[in-house]
Amino acid sequence: MTYSELFSKEEVNTGRQWAFDFAKFIAIVGMVLVHTFIYIWDEDGLDEGFQYRLNNIYGGVLAAPVFMFAMGVGVAYSRNTSAATMLQRGIKLLVAGALLNAVRCLPQLLLWKTGYGPQHYDWFIEEVYLFDILPFAGVAFLLFALLRRLKASPTAVLLTGVALSVFGTFVRSVDMGSTALNLLCYPFIGIHVGAVWSSFPLANWFIFVAAGYWFGRLIRRCTDPNYLYALLSPVAGFLFAVCMIYLTTRQEGMFSDANDDYFYYLTPFDAFVCIMGAVMVAGIGHFLMPHEPKVVQHEVRQVATDVTRIYLIHWVFVCYLVGGLLDGVLDIYPADPLLLLVGMAILYASAWLARREPFTRIKI
Repeated sequence: MTYSELFSKEEVNTGRQWAFDFAKFIAIVGMVLVHTFIYIWDEDGLDEGFQYRLNNIYGGVLAAPVFMFAMGVGVAYSRNTSAATMLQRGIKLLVAGALLNAVRCLPQLLLWKTGYGPQHYDWFIEEVYLFDILPFAGVAFLLFALLRRLKASPTAVLLTGVALSVFGTFVRSVDMGSTALNLLCYPFIGIHVGAVWSSFPLANWFIFVAAGYWFGRLIRRCTDPNYLYALLSPVAGFLFAVCMIYLTTRQEGMFSDANDDYFYYLTPFDAFVCIMGAVMVAGIGHFLMPHEPKVVQHEVRQVATDVTRIYLIHWVFVCYLVGGLLDGVLDIYPADPLLLLVGMAILYASAWLARREPFTRIKI
């Protein structure tokens, strides 16, 4: 099949895509489980074994990047992508991110105030300043608003993401010299100075949204998605596996230090590896989901629809139940299987609540 036969000039594949419902499902499961484990505050436990693979392989490579890639595809499939709409959504996400920081910092403030140790004050301040996925998404949508205003093509959006990734590689882990300047710049470049931490700066992470948007616009014109994914998925999976083996065994790139900023301030090569992982996951979803029982299809699609609400709700459970009660008050560290069950319970509870009032009113 030639390129002109595989891709038409018109948009012929505009329906809902199983590939990215599945990708969102995989991403939110990974993020909930990872957050459950890291909020016990046992950094040493994340250096090896099951926790290392969960936090750095699944959570670091097949959760957040896949989520952002799917977010870009979502923009490509959105019915309204005007600059004004993108601007409005970006502001909503920034406000939601600030409110979430305020909610999840309270357990650490209470633990500090009630005498559970001065370390909780440090964690409280870090939660106040944390630049996480929601504020990143807000800034990303503001950039999308600008690009839409400039009538940028999908290729121009992708090249913007690549250029930012290159730029972000050279300015990661910098100190602007004052807290005020660090706070001003940390939405855009990798800054981790004291409690001021940008875990998802725009420069290093917009490439995933841009690549997803470019890929989504391509998929919309695809006349035979089965053929396309049959071509792409094995190649993406092979490249992903080979690159991951290289990076993890040699401890290079984003794996140069599991707990270092390099894991968050990705290079273009790191981003390429993660994008190959995202395409692989999408391909698996495309071929797998149509053959699953109706109840499984319904649940996956519902979770994909509610993914932002689930993300917001699960943080309350993680910060109050795991970080506040288990770690702070009780000072216990459950075994991996038990903590895994806690994470799955949080995921289930968050997904259940996301479908009910008043949470269904959350529209971001």
